[in-house]
Amino acid sequence: MSSAGVTVTEEWVLGPENTPFYTKTWAPATEEPKACILFVHGFAEHIARYNAFFTLLASPPSSLRITAFDQRGHGRTSHTPLTASSEQVQKWKAEGKHVKLEKNGKRRTGGWAKALPDIEWFVKRESEHARSIGKKLFLHGFSMGGGQVLAFATRPTAPPSKETLKLLSGIISGGPLIRQTKPASIFQVKAGSFAAGLGLGNMLIPTPMDYSHLSHNPATNDECQSDPFCEQSGSLRGVADMLNGGASLDSTSAWEAWPKDLPLLVYHGGEDNICDPAAAKRFGENAAAQDKTVHIIEGMYHEVHNELEPTPTDLAKTITDWVHARAGVVDATSDAANAGLSKL
Repeated sequence: MSSAGVTVTEEWVLGPENTPFYTKTWAPATEEPKACILFVHGFAEHIARYNAFFTLLASPPSSLRITAFDQRGHGRTSHTPLTASSEQVQKWKAEGKHVKLEKNGKRRTGGWAKALPDIEWFVKRESEHARSIGKKLFLHGFSMGGGQVLAFATRPTAPPSKETLKLLSGIISGGPLIRQTKPASIFQVKAGSFAAGLGLGNMLIPTPMDYSHLSHNPATNDECQSDPFCEQSGSLRGVADMLNGGASLDSTSAWEAWPKDLPLLVYHGGEDNICDPAAAKRFGENAAAQDKTVHIIEGMYHEVHNELEPTPTDLAKTITDWVHARAGVVDATSDAANAGLSKL
């Protein structure tokens, strides 16, 4: 499918643990991409919500190739999973491949013990494609995914392996969930973690949210609220890991663990009522990266890519300039792209 100079491809991939993952790729239709991005989405959402923004990034002159996957428990991977009668499943089985079909996986993510190895698997997969066309690969996450990609680079032990991290030319973290702007009580978090540790990790709990806090754009807020894939609930394990793992990033040990030679871009809405922009700013300013940029978009809420124009277009340019500069694209001349640490 092509539109506005962009080709969009949907594909089911047999991923880690022989699990089928739904993926989508946005790429320039008339030229080779200037760089490749693997994207990790946020909590209680899915990759189709990024179609408009990724069309901006994939369109010339940005010309980036973005591949994203619905995480376990999310989107089509778990809400409308493949079945034994699916054509793709039958094809895999005819090729002698074992397929682990999803059963009651909706909102049950398995926590970071599943999520981080999944990200590593997709990094390796996308790095092979990037290498085949002579382009660099970047890892980009938003909200929960923004926290996960920061954790991906700072874990003291695998996953990921150090060799996998070296496949990346930079990491982009948008609106990362490090701290909540209005935190859940410590008692709630500890109780959830304790229950998950007792084997109740797959128990689902409500995670209510004011949808007007997503952005100043009522249309995209309403779409999210009515989207069955965006139902606000999660498993005890998934929610506990998201909150505890995010909090662990707000520490000297996490900042110092950042690989010095791995470029970092952190962007965040300055008036985010969901994820605390001050925590994102602290991480970006204190991370050990020699090449780091912090971009606070003043006055904007959580989903800056879904704000009213011109914010999404301006954000797309910020990301494009930053990626182009680090991918060796000659037309990246923006001062912001080449800055060391900028506070905007």
